[in-house]
Amino acid sequence: MEGEEYDYEASLTKCAEHLAGAERVVVFTGAGISAESGIDTFRSGGGLWTGMVGKVVLGIFGTPFGWKWLPQFAWSQYVDKFYNPIKNAVPNDGHKALVELEEMFKGKFCIITQNVDGLHQKAGSDPSNVFEVHGTVKRSICVKNRHVYESFESEELPRTSPICKVDRCGSTLRPDCVLFTESLPMDEWMNSEDGVNRLRQGDVLLIVGTSANVYPAAGLPKLAARRGAHLIDVNLEPTPFKQCQNYNFLGKGAGTSLPALLAKLRGLKPM
Repeated sequence: MEGEEYDYEASLTKCAEHLAGAERVVVFTGAGISAESGIDTFRSGGGLWTGMVGKVVLGIFGTPFGWKWLPQFAWSQYVDKFYNPIKNAVPNDGHKALVELEEMFKGKFCIITQNVDGLHQKAGSDPSNVFEVHGTVKRSICVKNRHVYESFESEELPRTSPICKVDRCGSTLRPDCVLFTESLPMDEWMNSEDGVNRLRQGDVLLIVGTSANVYPAAGLPKLAARRGAHLIDVNLEPTPFKQCQNYNFLGKGAGTSLPALLAKLRGLKPM
C-alpha cells in the first residue's frame, strides 16, 4: 500500500482479530470473487467484453433498448456468452469460506452481492441472507410487462427467446438483472441498507472482489465506516475506501484470502 510497509500475514492476523471481536458481519461482493470461478468481468482487460465486438454485444443485451430493439439477438448472445458460462461455473474456495463464516455468525450475517450468478447460494449460503442488488439470471421477466418467470424446466435455456404467456402478453423474455440505466430492485436494496445499518462499533464489513465504483451500492462501505465498523478489503488492489477509518487490506484473491482468514479465525472464535 502507498506510503507504508504492507505485511499480508500481519494484516491477515489483524483482520481475524477484528472478526473475532465482531457481533455482526456484512459481506459486500462483486465480480472479482466470481472471476475466480471463470466468469468474465465487464471491467477486466483482455476479457470477453473488451474490443469493439464485445462492447457492441454488451451494449445490446446490457441495455433495455437493446432488448426492445433486437430481442432475439439479445437473448441468443445472453445465453451463449453470459448465461451458459454462469450455469457451468462452480463456487470457489472464497464462496465456500463465506458459508463457514455465515455459520459462525448465525442470525447476524448477510451477503450483499452485485453478482447475478447465484454462486453464493450454490456454495451453500442461506438464500434468505443473500441480497442480490443487481438481480439474478435465475429468473426471467418479460420485456413488456415484467411478468416474472422463476425458472425454466431445466437449467438449459433455449437459444430462441421464449414468449411470455401470462395474460396473453406475447412479449419476449429477458433476464431479471439490472441493465445499464435501470434502478436497483427496491426490496433487495432496502434489505442491504438495513443490513449495513445494523452494524455497530467493532462489527465488520468485508469488501470482496469489487472496485466499489458503481453507485448507489458503492456507498455501503462508507455507511459502514460511519457506523464504526471495521472494513476488510479483499481485493488485488486497495479500493477508494482506504481513506476510511478502520480500513484493512488483504491483497490477494478471495479464493486465497478468505480461507486463510477463516483458518486464523477458527483459533480465535469458537464455533
